[in-house]
Amino acid sequence: MFILIIVILIILLILMLLLGIRLFKWTLKSEKRIQGLLIILTVSAIGIGIHHFFFKNMQFIQSEVYPNLYLVNYPDKDYSVVEEAIKEKIKEHLSSEYKTGKPLSYTGEKAIYFYKLGGMSFGFLGEAGTGYFIDHEEDLGGFVSEELGMYRDYRLAEFYYEPCSRDNSLVCGEINFFREGEHVKVDRLEDLYSVHKEPQNLSDSTQKTNYSIKLPFHGVLDTEALAKYYPEILNEFDSIGNFFAQRIPLSNDRACILSLLRRTDSYTDYFLYTHDQDFEAIDSFYVGKAMDFDHGKSVTIAYEINTDSSISFHKVLWGPVLQNKEETIDTLSHETILFRVNQSGKLEYTISKNPRFYALEVYSRSSNTEKINLSDKADGKIIQVLDSTEDGFLISIISEDNGWFRVLTIKDLDGNEQKIQNGFAWIDHSDIGIRANRVATVLDNPKTGKQVGRVPMDAELNLIDIWQDWVKIEFQGLTGWVDSQYLCGNPVTTCP
Repeated sequence: MFILIIVILIILLILMLLLGIRLFKWTLKSEKRIQGLLIILTVSAIGIGIHHFFFKNMQFIQSEVYPNLYLVNYPDKDYSVVEEAIKEKIKEHLSSEYKTGKPLSYTGEKAIYFYKLGGMSFGFLGEAGTGYFIDHEEDLGGFVSEELGMYRDYRLAEFYYEPCSRDNSLVCGEINFFREGEHVKVDRLEDLYSVHKEPQNLSDSTQKTNYSIKLPFHGVLDTEALAKYYPEILNEFDSIGNFFAQRIPLSNDRACILSLLRRTDSYTDYFLYTHDQDFEAIDSFYVGKAMDFDHGKSVTIAYEINTDSSISFHKVLWGPVLQNKEETIDTLSHETILFRVNQSGKLEYTISKNPRFYALEVYSRSSNTEKINLSDKADGKIIQVLDSTEDGFLISIISEDNGWFRVLTIKDLDGNEQKIQNGFAWIDHSDIGIRANRVATVLDNPKTGKQVGRVPMDAELNLIDIWQDWVKIEFQGLTGWVDSQYLCGNPVTTCP
């Protein structure tokens, strides 16, 4: 179908070209036609010039889908003019009534976004540009993916705000300005009036942790606040980035305060923290990293508060998959982390993976003299070589093709991710292994099959295939399917 559409487009282009040539020849046969053409071209040139110099006024277009998104058409060449106009638009936005729309991907905090109108590229598979989001939702799983994060070079400003500490009836916040997608400066707006107020729990108005009171470790955080309330964070990153923290309200949070801390640079890191009533940190957990599309992959992180006061974080990895012999963007893996805060303020958690989108962790298996080759496709061209003289690698795989497995991520044993040159790669089954972390039953078919044998604990297994969260293995002549919960993809530790 795709090839047929391309052929039709090429034929239409050729027909238009032939029609243009014939029309041009027809015009040249008459002097009056030539004069008429020259008049039309002259008037058009004058009109374009007048429009370019006199009618290209800067314009803010508010998205009909995402009310906190503005597309800026014809931004002034003087960037200081753009900055001042954005500040005025922020004040106007906060003081105006509008319907609450849908949240943009990778965002959950209160913010207003400004992007330059543009980015459209020609072609059937070309990008629609930022103008797409004026009246369309982001499309993370369509034939051609469209999400705002794809247009980082068109980002102009982001304003993050919250109630002011000295007067929570007003709004304060920071504006991050960008040029060509690069962060250039931070400015602050104070004491802004907003018609969008959050309901306050008056019965708790005397409590120190009332939701209407801004706590000192929430909002946009500077280095001093980080060092005081999130001390270990400054040791985690080479570049500081921008930090923003917000409270996650729980029904039983009188004993402690639960906060979500975001660090935003070229991607966004998520952390959960608990503090006591004296604002001392009790516990923390690194949830993960969300990122825009990079080398064909993106990661989204979202959370929800459950009725039992537990919190579910959903980490979804997106990327290209083949459906009906055509490539589309879809879910590659889906992991859920369920958190509970105990009476002492400690974070208790369980991690589960959606079996439909399961990434299996295995380890590299080769001698000290061998290299591990990564290919661009199953049994394809070598695009990267891993040095197997290292301690080894932990490799996540998601699908199999004729003895080759598609690689999602590669990490060393210390957890440092190795960059895959083309985003995705394939590895031969002989270069990877997995072992049984307990005595495991082997079935002839996944889930409902009959038992054909068992493998002993710590047995090193050969991989043949994967299907959801089931793995087809071979061990000393025994072949069959094993539930992945009985397997361990780490050669040096005991998996849960």
